[in-house]
Amino acid sequence: MKTVAFILLSISFVSCYSPRYVYTPSAQNIPLLNKKNDIEIAALYAGSVNTLKEKGNYNGGFDIHTAWAISNHFGIMLNESFQWEKNGGNDSFFPNDSSFLSYKRNFTELGIGYFSSSKKNVKMQFQAFAGIAAGSSKIRDNFISNNTELNKYHDSRVTKIFLQPAFIYNIGKNFSAVLGSRFTAVVFSHIRTNYTDEELDNYILDSITVSPVFFWEPAVSYTFGFKKFPLKFRLQGSISVLLNHRFVEYRSSNIGIGIVCDFFQRKKNKTASLKN
Repeated sequence: MKTVAFILLSISFVSCYSPRYVYTPSAQNIPLLNKKNDIEIAALYAGSVNTLKEKGNYNGGFDIHTAWAISNHFGIMLNESFQWEKNGGNDSFFPNDSSFLSYKRNFTELGIGYFSSSKKNVKMQFQAFAGIAAGSSKIRDNFISNNTELNKYHDSRVTKIFLQPAFIYNIGKNFSAVLGSRFTAVVFSHIRTNYTDEELDNYILDSITVSPVFFWEPAVSYTFGFKKFPLKFRLQGSISVLLNHRFVEYRSSNIGIGIVCDFFQRKKNKTASLKN
């Protein structure tokens, strides 16, 4: 019995590792469009909630969202996402792993979609956007074993295809609540790494190019403002649920806060007031 316990304990120490995250959700652009030529620009600081509290765990970045209503029911969006992350050590939990990992990800996202007009229902609206994002993911691994430092890397190109329906509830002129649901297919390609085959297998990195990885990402978003103040504020939160049977390491949440400017609407209101 003691032998079995020792073997199981040994296996647990060998198999434990600091996660190599291949996917981190970004803030979702759910624009508040009502009619043709409405333009919305938003900037958010966003990051994941740290589920592991080990030393050096960090995830943050910036998202820039733009949307333009090209007609009374159709709009386009262009978004930029920049993410910087760190995780490492886990020394107190996994003594056999002393890696310190840093990440850099950036994406350009383009989408087109439909939105219902607020003229038919002032309070309730529906929209659905679909699009594609292209970018890169870079992992840097500073690994120390037996007082020997090794520098590992894992770079890949990433393509994301998404479908994003959302329901918008307008509570007055200065407050809107959104319930969104994004379905994302993530495709990894052009892998460059100096991890060994054994390390790729241990870190669950060897099979990410086999097929797309699918996520469901429900989200809530609140946009609120004040009278006679040109900017609005946005608070958003989402979670990521892996839909594949094949597991990958990923961050499971995103929380963002930022400012929103409906530039065209403000300009129009200013012009109208000058005429009066």
